[in-house]
Amino acid sequence: MRSPRLRRQPAPAPSRASDPAEPTEVFSVGEAVEVFPDEGAYRGAHLPAVVARFDPDLRSYAVEYDALAVSGASGRALPETVPASQVRPRPPTPSPAPHAEHAAVDALRDGAWWLGVALLGGDRAGGKVAVCFPATREEAEFDAADVRPHLEWVAGEWRSPEDMETSKRTPYAKGAQIEVARLEADSVVAWFPAIVAKTIWKNNILVEYPFWKGSERFNEIVDIKHIRPCPPRASVISFCINDDVEGFQDDGWWPGKITEIHPKLTYTFKLRTSGKKVQLHQNTLRLRYDWTDNQWKQVAQNLSGTKFTGGDRVEVSSDEEGFHGAWFQGTVIKSVGHKFLVEYDALKDDDETTPLKETIGEEHIRPSPPAIPVTSGFKVLDEIDAYTNDGWWVGVISEVLSDQKYKVYFKAYKEQDEFELEQLRRHCDWVGGRWMQASPALEM
Repeated sequence: MRSPRLRRQPAPAPSRASDPAEPTEVFSVGEAVEVFPDEGAYRGAHLPAVVARFDPDLRSYAVEYDALAVSGASGRALPETVPASQVRPRPPTPSPAPHAEHAAVDALRDGAWWLGVALLGGDRAGGKVAVCFPATREEAEFDAADVRPHLEWVAGEWRSPEDMETSKRTPYAKGAQIEVARLEADSVVAWFPAIVAKTIWKNNILVEYPFWKGSERFNEIVDIKHIRPCPPRASVISFCINDDVEGFQDDGWWPGKITEIHPKLTYTFKLRTSGKKVQLHQNTLRLRYDWTDNQWKQVAQNLSGTKFTGGDRVEVSSDEEGFHGAWFQGTVIKSVGHKFLVEYDALKDDDETTPLKETIGEEHIRPSPPAIPVTSGFKVLDEIDAYTNDGWWVGVISEVLSDQKYKVYFKAYKEQDEFELEQLRRHCDWVGGRWMQASPALEM
């Protein structure tokens, strides 16, 4: 074996299933159309307008908007020249049938149609429809006449979301554990654990918050831009003062810093947003990671590189075939440039009696890991190190034979063996100058 109080500031533009580069239709002067700007205050909306002129050379239209007026000239339509690719016909008049829950709809506000999601709440009997806007995390009621089914203009025909090919769905499947951003003034101030309950048209997801107090789970429809996967399930063995961390408070993970260290793995945690200080146990703290370009990046902790001197107890790894996943104990004799002369505890020289000495590169050496108490034994799938063949080899508990004996599976070598409890230790990794170990997820 060798992880709308409605704003006047519109939402970002929704992605479109298909926006042809050059439209095939030419609209007549006086024809009623809709314009969908790709920038400015109305980016993402569809504005009702009338064609005033078509310029075939520039492939553009001069249009006059129905509800927008020239500043200082009340009642006079606002003219504008727009690319032909941003003009479409007006959708057909919808049927009076009620909108299904979570149906994609357009709601009329500020003279423009905005994409949202229909809700069951609201005074439907009184002719109202509740709509949420996942991009801005807002909800509002509208007159039924100001809400219509959302339709896409694709290749010269109207298509409903249900009829369109949506093979490129969100990366989050139903039941996936995720985290949702809490926003204040458009800035992320915390991340709340949630579960994907349903994926909705395009980039919208219905999430449930399992930690919210009450008998029923609180839910919300959010745009995918406000969601991230759960960070890596790892925690440090111990934190240091000024560590950038997140603490679990009020049902969410809030960023802050460690300001004091107390006995029994307790720390004073200072919230970044409020400056409030609270004492938290290590189980409710984690190092901070940022989700950038679809990958996790740990926030730098400004740790200096590990320096070893003569007499330091260390462990050494090897890239040689048959030794992957193993760490061998030894003692540093002296440093040799960026390398270290190490004398092994158990490995012997060719005479099989003299302790083996080797010069080791810094990438293959680490401090001896901390002794982590095992108070209640191990469970199946626990990641451990087993002492065998003169070193500690990483594996997982495959079977609990008794509270003192276990079967361990070594994935790298597809082998399994039995070990006494005293031959096992909890696995941890030396990452960025600190000891990290897998930590259990919060129970949902």
